[in-house]
Amino acid sequence: MLPSAALPMPGADVPGSVALAGALIVAALVATVATAVAVGAGPVDAPKDRGLHHRPTATGGGVAILLGVSLGVILLGATRQLTASAPVAAALGLAALMGLLGAIDDIRDLGPRLKLAAQVGLAVAYAALFARVEALSTLFGPLPLGPVIGVLGSALWIVVVTNAVNFMDGANGLSPGAMILTLGGLGLGASLGGASGVATLALLAAAAGIGFLPWNLPGGRIFQGDAGALFSSSLFAALVLVAAGRTGEGAVSLWFGPLALLVLLTDVFMTLLARARRRAPLLSAHRDHLFQRWLIVRGRTHAGLSLRIWGMTGVLTLAAIGLGLAPVASRSVIFGMCLALAVTIWRVLDRRTRQTDPTPSD
Repeated sequence: MLPSAALPMPGADVPGSVALAGALIVAALVATVATAVAVGAGPVDAPKDRGLHHRPTATGGGVAILLGVSLGVILLGATRQLTASAPVAAALGLAALMGLLGAIDDIRDLGPRLKLAAQVGLAVAYAALFARVEALSTLFGPLPLGPVIGVLGSALWIVVVTNAVNFMDGANGLSPGAMILTLGGLGLGASLGGASGVATLALLAAAAGIGFLPWNLPGGRIFQGDAGALFSSSLFAALVLVAAGRTGEGAVSLWFGPLALLVLLTDVFMTLLARARRRAPLLSAHRDHLFQRWLIVRGRTHAGLSLRIWGMTGVLTLAAIGLGLAPVASRSVIFGMCLALAVTIWRVLDRRTRQTDPTPSD
């Protein structure tokens, strides 16, 4: 049974802080070694017409991240620093299944519809059985959602985050670095709120991502692939639900998740909206994302782009942690203000980029 709460147990052999530090180091080192192996022996991703890479590249980094997290959990279990919690354990199980789905897609293209159907099934099962939010805090007080809408809304949250991060995983370091920051921030926020199981698992995932990242940026020697993007993003989404609780305002606020990932979510939704207006296929591969056009049209480097995204994501993650200090009624307002600013910045950059290359892809 996968344990989850990083609380010292009576008779524990190793102090909790030491065990957690050791597990984080193990997660990072295992991910590093496993990524090195995958560079030479893993599956290879051939260049695609809509991609931003021009040479065959290994794509097994996501499996290395999953392996690092798993061994970190095993180490904490061996030192008796974890207690069982079904929602947190199930969050790791959900992420592992999502990662496996991505790994299969990395090797053999499953097609967007089949992959989306599998994601929806997994997300609905998790929300129905383990963790969902049944109320949403607003300026006018809590908005009751009830169990049915709570399951559907929570499942939608998981699917949206999973695909948004995967859509944005086209530039070296961009998505992996963003997920390291958001998972690390969730770990800190959950720890401050007393959700030690969520904190431990989030920090392990961030540590494993750190072990992988240097192999991806600089140089692009390996991709995390769908396996890594789906694993890390679904884990983050599920853990946010666990930490927020049924009320949406538990150890962290439900608004923590969309605020921390606001940069990635804004680009995805604005891009899909623009394509919908042109009646372009929404599920087909393309180069319409702002980050893609920024690289192609503006001639920027992957590192330069990723550092910008990391900077904005880091600021928003700190703001998300700070939501815990704000009155509950104001948290949705803070998110709304940040969303309006993000959309405005996106539109300005989009207009500047299209003035250089006004022809959209289909």
